[in-house]
Amino acid sequence: MATFRRRGKGWEYRVRYVDPLTGNKTERSKGGFRTKKEAEYEAAELYTDVSDGLNLKANSNILFKDYADIWFEDYKRSIKETSIRSRLAYLNNLKKRFSNIRLRNMTLKIYQKELDSLGKEYKKNSISSMNQIMQMIFKQAVEDKYFKFNPIERAKIPRFETEEEKIKFWDMHSINKFTEYCTEKTNIKRSASKAYLNWEKERDLAIFYLMLYGGLRIGEACALYTTDYYPITKEIDINKTLGSALPNQVKSSWKIYPPKTKNAYRLVPLPEVAYKQVEKWLKLRKEYIAFFSNIYHESHYLFCQKDGSPLTTRDVRGKFSVIVNKLELPKITPHGLRHTYTALQIQAGIDVKSLQMILGHADIKTTLNIYAHLTEQKKKETINRFDLMLKNLESGAKAGQSTKTAKNE
Repeated sequence: MATFRRRGKGWEYRVRYVDPLTGNKTERSKGGFRTKKEAEYEAAELYTDVSDGLNLKANSNILFKDYADIWFEDYKRSIKETSIRSRLAYLNNLKKRFSNIRLRNMTLKIYQKELDSLGKEYKKNSISSMNQIMQMIFKQAVEDKYFKFNPIERAKIPRFETEEEKIKFWDMHSINKFTEYCTEKTNIKRSASKAYLNWEKERDLAIFYLMLYGGLRIGEACALYTTDYYPITKEIDINKTLGSALPNQVKSSWKIYPPKTKNAYRLVPLPEVAYKQVEKWLKLRKEYIAFFSNIYHESHYLFCQKDGSPLTTRDVRGKFSVIVNKLELPKITPHGLRHTYTALQIQAGIDVKSLQMILGHADIKTTLNIYAHLTEQKKKETINRFDLMLKNLESGAKAGQSTKTAKNE
């Protein structure tokens, strides 16, 4: 029940109710209302909240950033160690943008305005990741009875399509330019004391080929053991990935983790150009190890460094970036080699389901999305050929009519 009384120049309500969470009788009061009607209205709202099971004892003044920290401490136990770094970076960005807003004051209008602002600063994938984190936070807030329903559930990611958002890959001209340069670097004449540089170039070319002609993710390629290559079937066994959970990615922080998803476990068949380079490196690897026997520690890594430690994703990105800039090739990341492989497979006529299995996508929607992007140019080429065919037919028909008219005359 609710009672109301005048206190000083204002009105106060006192509501007695049974807490739906504990089952105990309790009460809540609040004053400072200008009129009795205002007090009655908020008291009615309180009854509604009680009926809906809201946690009235929850800290109504808690800031979003503080609740986000509480949420993340629990959330990080359910994700891979390698994912913590990127998720925390996105979360810190959100905390900064909503630093002074209280959790319960968040509205769709407030959030949508900030989401639209993010669209001017970040790529679509980054915005999607931040929105995903926000949705998880407020879903938990609903479970914690701060809200009856998720206030930002209907938020929409800004619709924009920039060059940066398009899937980037190389055409055959860029592929040939890249591979020719890498091959040339493996054939440079060097002194005996510098021979190892040629071996390292062969190693780098092998790992590039696995991404370009095998579609491997960079972490999957760096994590390979020598035993993951099957020389009889010419396949690569993908069963792990290399990653670092630390922001500074120091050398000692790199570890082996399970693949990205269960679908990422797969056997990847290699074309001749790729498996020959892998086999070439396997032979040279023995010479490489012998050359650095004084510092080398026993290692199973296929793409090892002088001391036996694995070539990391940061190492590969750095080497790749240097080559791309030197040759002034279209700017792509090492992951762009995986997209290039996808484009080559599409041109070869592979079906989407087989492509999904080779790429190790958990959801075929991911494959279809990439497929749609990469076949856009192919569709344009098809319609151009179709248009040309129609013009040729039309020209032929007109020529036939002219000949027939001439004969009749």
